Amino acid sequence: MSTFMTTRRLVAASLLSLSSAVALAAPASETTDAWRSAQQARLAAQNDRDSRIAAVLLALPADANAPFPPAATETIDALVQANPDDVLSLYVAALVCQLQPGCTTTAYVDRLTARAPDNAVHWLLRPAAAAPDDAQLRSAAKATNAQPHLGELRDLLGKALGAPTAAMAASRAAALDAIPLPRFAPALNACKQDGNVRRDACIALGRTLFADARGSILSRMIGSVLLRRLAKGTPDETAAMKFRRDYVWLGEHKVGEDTRDETLQQDLVRRGEWEAVLRAADRAGVARTPPADWTPANPQQLLLSEDRTPAGG
Repeated sequence: MSTFMTTRRLVAASLLSLSSAVALAAPASETTDAWRSAQQARLAAQNDRDSRIAAVLLALPADANAPFPPAATETIDALVQANPDDVLSLYVAALVCQLQPGCTTTAYVDRLTARAPDNAVHWLLRPAAAAPDDAQLRSAAKATNAQPHLGELRDLLGKALGAPTAAMAASRAAALDAIPLPRFAPALNACKQDGNVRRDACIALGRTLFADARGSILSRMIGSVLLRRLAKGTPDETAAMKFRRDYVWLGEHKVGEDTRDETLQQDLVRRGEWEAVLRAADRAGVARTPPADWTPANPQQLLLSEDRTPAGG
């Protein structure tokens, strides 16, 4: 499954049902499972930062509600112990804690935000996907970037796994596409609550999420939702609606769905996920934006979840 296809599933999950944004992996074969487990064990046994981060990413269960394996928890502990001030190590630890229903420690996210407070995404990584409170939303709103570290982690994992063999190329690609993203639903729900101060913070957060060119498509889409909900009638809403329209257009043309497109993967790391897709459109001869009179096959895809007609309605 390609990067763009995976992201489309995540966007659908987050925008339609506000469920978790952990990677929705396709059913894996026994061969893929065995290869992934072997790679995870190999990397966990090494002592360098990148190998341990890669081992953690490979250990994440496909089911977001499944318990995190004890061996992987030990890898996280070893990772943070050896790299107590490293932002990427702390980010991975805080992200895993956010994705795990039973996690209660705030140590990772507190340390992360103390060392890298200017990243809005960091403030949203509350344990067990708890909603950010007013103070955390205000801190996120003051940030100037919103990096979910997707390109950085993809590059790291790819190097840790090494060059693909013909036999395991599909398994390697699946591992790269399954890098988890934060759950944004708690922040979206928090921003539905009343209060002018909270509303102002959520608009600022939306702008930062939406504007970060190195963010994931999902994080930028979450920003666009906040702006469409809270900044109606403004240029912010217009830009957010255009982004959604372009996204649906490119999805209908299946841009970015070629798992063999190495240039797409390289662009994701170097330029950000959305720019990588736009460049893939250029190579495919597809316009980056639709004609003014274009209507998608399913017009409801352009609407916010609360504006859509329920199925069967």
